[in-house]
Amino acid sequence: MLGSLTVNTILTFGVILVVVVVGMIVTYPDIAVVPIVLACVAAAVLVYPFTSTIWAAIDLAMHPLQPAEVADASAALRQDAASES
Repeated sequence: MLGSLTVNTILTFGVILVVVVVGMIVTYPDIAVVPIVLACVAAAVLVYPFTSTIWAAIDLAMHPLQPAEVADASAALRQDAASES
């Protein structure tokens, strides 16, 4: 939980920083605040779903599945397939 929150915060703030800097450079003498804020909100909403996936990949790289976990998952999938038939 904490790792996912950390990855979410770091990536979202990084994307927001890039959007703000690019928005300020593009609109420089008359900085358009409302479009930049809307772009930041859109970027944050778009980045959010990927942060949990990225954390899951990092966690799996740090703690690979044990053979018993793989066997349990296979058994559960077979059981689900049998119950659907």
